[in-house]
Amino acid sequence: MKSKTKVNNILFYVAIAAMILLVYSFSFLSFGTLLQKSLILTGAFVLFLVALFGKQKVLQALQLVLVTGAIIGFFILSMLYALVIMLFVAALMVIYLYSIGHYKKEPVGVIGSFGFCFFALGLAFNTGSTPLIAGLFLILGAFVIAAYSALAFYLYKNRLQIVWIVLNLALSAGPILLVLSLY
Repeated sequence: MKSKTKVNNILFYVAIAAMILLVYSFSFLSFGTLLQKSLILTGAFVLFLVALFGKQKVLQALQLVLVTGAIIGFFILSMLYALVIMLFVAALMVIYLYSIGHYKKEPVGVIGSFGFCFFALGLAFNTGSTPLIAGLFLILGAFVIAAYSALAFYLYKNRLQIVWIVLNLALSAGPILLVLSLY
């Protein structure tokens, strides 16, 4: 029992470090630079590992969507290709969660799935050419994931959910500022 607590503590602090890395990347680095893309990929992958070891299926799916978005960010793709890839990955994650019966075990996981689908759409639309659409989907995804995480924390008392609440609320600031700058 003590080793499980120790592992959960380690996962919690690793998740906080990855969260700080992501918030820094989105808030203080120029959009689209190699450094920003690399740090986003690293942070999302570390959070995937944390979700994997923490046995958080919906958050694993979310992080795989974000890792995919970070990877395609390194390539010059048309918006259509990016949209197809991101929606395909999001659909695969929903199918996977459904096929393993996760929604029966954790019904609030459906909310999280909507969140990562919104993120997939936001990542597929280019903030340079379609900032309003991309920004709105990213904001919606962040708020839905934060709501899912708050509900999951309340119901299941998993401390890792706190990281995703804070992370998604912090990450929503960039898209909010982007959308507000359009007006």
